[in-house]
Amino acid sequence: MSHCLRRGLQQCTRTLDVGRRLSDKRTQPKDPLVDLHAVHKEWKSSGFHPRAPAYVVKHGAKCLQVQMAHARLTDHVFGAKDYRMFPLPAQYGDKQVDFGTLLTPTTAANPPQVDWDHVPADPQKKYSLILYSPDCSNCNLHWWQTNISPGDDVTNDVTQLHDYIPPVPLKGTGFYRYVLLLLRQDSDLLGVVPVDRLSKLPELIAEHSLSPVGIAFFQAAWDESVGRILAEKLGADEKQFIAERPKLSSEFYAEELFLRKEWEMKTDFM
Repeated sequence: MSHCLRRGLQQCTRTLDVGRRLSDKRTQPKDPLVDLHAVHKEWKSSGFHPRAPAYVVKHGAKCLQVQMAHARLTDHVFGAKDYRMFPLPAQYGDKQVDFGTLLTPTTAANPPQVDWDHVPADPQKKYSLILYSPDCSNCNLHWWQTNISPGDDVTNDVTQLHDYIPPVPLKGTGFYRYVLLLLRQDSDLLGVVPVDRLSKLPELIAEHSLSPVGIAFFQAAWDESVGRILAEKLGADEKQFIAERPKLSSEFYAEELFLRKEWEMKTDFM
């Protein structure tokens, strides 16, 4: 067989092969063979959901690392020190606290309900529950419950070192981050003198030998209750923190979205 004839047959073969593949693509169904909506529905009902206990225990720590890095909590809260933690289920009334949920100070006026049954805990150890803000200039330590045993009611059956102060983000300063932490104690914190509410978390962890094991965090912006909270809880006048300046267009837009409740971080991992 001559060289030209062989080249011609090879070209014909390639042309027929391309045509066959195009014909196969035209005959394939346009809709996917797997109904993704049905799979997602079954996935949620089967318990393999990010908020399900089995998922939280297995994948919660990895999801938290991503969220904490995004919110810069590792640097601003823990002093760039990395801890292995699990999601801490908490809610204010009917508002679930996820990774960065937006709340108003009015919604968070009372202590949250915390369910830490699914956070791995040592029954022989005591725990602390702390609400901390790295952004607030007049109150970093908003709440500190100590000597909590697994199964205790964190609002009643414990020693309260600092009573609860709701979020107090100042007017015109945007959203503040608030971190709810469950920390393992090396020993009972009995006779501990209440510390300054402006204390930094890394210092408290080192001084009292605490180990963070659970975390939830949310964001809050100013509303009309902040002035009353500052006066009643901190003895401060809100007017001394207000600096008169024109608002930026981005601030108007953020406030509009917040008031319309159309902007909220979601944590539905897939």
